[in-house]
Amino acid sequence: MVEPLQLQTAAWALTTALELSLFVQFLRRKLGPIYPFFFAYLLSILLQSAASAVLYRHGDMDKMTFWKIAWGMQGLVVAMRALTLVELNRKVLAPYIGIWALARRLLLGVAAIVLAYDMVLSKGNWQWMVLNGVRGLELAMAAVIVTMLLFARYYRVPVSPLQRALAVGLCLYSTFYVINYSLLERALQQYAVLWNFLGLFAFIASLLVWIGAVRRYTAVEEVTVAQTIPAELYGMISSQVNARLILLNRQLIQFLRLENRGQ
Repeated sequence: MVEPLQLQTAAWALTTALELSLFVQFLRRKLGPIYPFFFAYLLSILLQSAASAVLYRHGDMDKMTFWKIAWGMQGLVVAMRALTLVELNRKVLAPYIGIWALARRLLLGVAAIVLAYDMVLSKGNWQWMVLNGVRGLELAMAAVIVTMLLFARYYRVPVSPLQRALAVGLCLYSTFYVINYSLLERALQQYAVLWNFLGLFAFIASLLVWIGAVRRYTAVEEVTVAQTIPAELYGMISSQVNARLILLNRQLIQFLRLENRGQ
């Protein structure tokens, strides 16, 4: 019978192999300049994997030092994930100046709320500040991704297959992280090893989604929308939706101009 530790080691090995595969595919497709923050995120998770291997080889390390290094690396990874999310939102919404300006403000507002929540809940304890901060950011990222994809779907905003895959992969892991460390943290503490193991599989699923999307990537990606209604009627509905989007964008631009004048 395979021991849990052996399974976890095998999962770590598989995760590292998939991370390297994704990194190589990203370089081959020359996607670094197109998605610089996601590329930086890939570098951060590779660095985290290397650091984790070194830390576990030094089992005699002081627990507090181990904790600081491990969560310092986790904080770097989460920060890169947050920047990747901003990058995805910018690529999807940037053609609409007013909407992107509002989205920027909302993202900054979410970050401020998460930080304030973290400070209050942690009560000055920096260890809990790190734990709660990471959990809060993961929850905020999952909510932002779902909102962005629903907005894009409703208003027929073009989202490339790669952009959608990056967003889905980020949302998948963030959602599992929040469930793992919030809902099940206290109730199923005795199953911590199992849930850490499942967390690795959630990340593996994200890596597989990203690898598949990068391998299928072409220089010019076209978003295809399934038409389950006649072409003439579809074109009419699509133009109406696009008109509402343009009108919303113009109204937001006017509002932001008035806001800037008031300041």
